[in-house]
Amino acid sequence: MAQQKDAGLKTRDRIGVLFYGDEKADFFDSVIEGIKAVLPSVKAEPELVIGFSPMNAAAQISMIDEMMKKPLKGLIISPIDDEKVAERLKALSVNGIPVVTVHTDIADSGRIAYVGTDPYKAGRAAAAQMCLLCEPKTEVGIVTGFHRIKGHELRIKGFMDYLAENDKALTVECIGECRDEDYKAYELVQKIQSDHPGISAFFFATTGGVYGGCKGIWQMTTRLSFHVVTFDVFKATREFMRKGLIDCAVYQNPKHQGALALRILTNKIYSNEDPKKEINLSELSIKTAECLYL
Repeated sequence: MAQQKDAGLKTRDRIGVLFYGDEKADFFDSVIEGIKAVLPSVKAEPELVIGFSPMNAAAQISMIDEMMKKPLKGLIISPIDDEKVAERLKALSVNGIPVVTVHTDIADSGRIAYVGTDPYKAGRAAAAQMCLLCEPKTEVGIVTGFHRIKGHELRIKGFMDYLAENDKALTVECIGECRDEDYKAYELVQKIQSDHPGISAFFFATTGGVYGGCKGIWQMTTRLSFHVVTFDVFKATREFMRKGLIDCAVYQNPKHQGALALRILTNKIYSNEDPKKEINLSELSIKTAECLYL
């Protein structure tokens, strides 16, 4: 009798949500909040399978394969920019499993839609704020997360292109990779400033590592001599805005990104509804201490 009863139970559909890096990442926590906020409105009540992969293509592919051991109905992913990851995602699509990329995109992957900001435009927005803050010819250091994340690289390109066009003649003296880890960001900013003592401004092209990086900057001086521009608003952002170190943050609305990604994916899975747009861009805004309750 027990076997017959079990046989009659309906198995819930599984939707994968896969990010790169540390599962403690504030940005992805906010994306997940947005996804979970929409989930109750999906009548099929699918189960979310959430995972984080180390920052390399092989690990991310391995995580996809692990998730697929109990097949997924669809996948939301922040992909590492690698041809092998693109090929694996394309294979999912060929097999009828729709993929939506969120926060960062990847070419030739067969994904049905991208949800996020325009990272090149985001980099330009950050550079515009830096130019307003800094004196002419200020030397800038850039802290990025991971060179194989397309969004990070496009932010840097947008930032540098804007500086090249601006008559304040700010220059980027160094770009370092912190792999979104606080302890690496802490060490990195101190090494950058030691190797390039003329640097008096930092641009964080990633949300990961901001606490460690800002702590490293804060401990380098007893006076507030640095200008700092970051992305999004989390506990670390608020702390260092209160201290007067972070001048502003380019806000990307991660909860909205998560919510829209799930809507697009579930509309495709359960209604066979194609996305109205392939590229779904969130508007950017600038947050300062005056905008927030710190």
